Amino acid sequence: MERTNVKNNIGEVLRLLRISYDLSISELSQKTKISKSYITEIEKGEKNPSDKILKNYSDGLEIPEETLKYLLNNYSKKHLSYQKLLIEILKRIAKL
Repeated sequence: MERTNVKNNIGEVLRLLRISYDLSISELSQKTKISKSYITEIEKGEKNPSDKILKNYSDGLEIPEETLKYLLNNYSKKHLSYQKLLIEILKRIAKL
């Protein structure tokens, strides 16, 4: 059960990150070279992305991999609310 929650948390973070960049799933797919169906499965918590997939996300969104991992770890460990997480994402993006 806990593993599902971690997957859901990762999916939620990646979905909010995509939304904060104002990207559709199709646009994100083009930028990251990840299939639309796989992105959807990740965002729904059905799949847990590998390190390679997370690297594709960071490369496609042009954000440091460390920033992406920080957001994923911070949200998973502290169980931040959507609002707090979105604010954190936007702060990190503004620094880029």
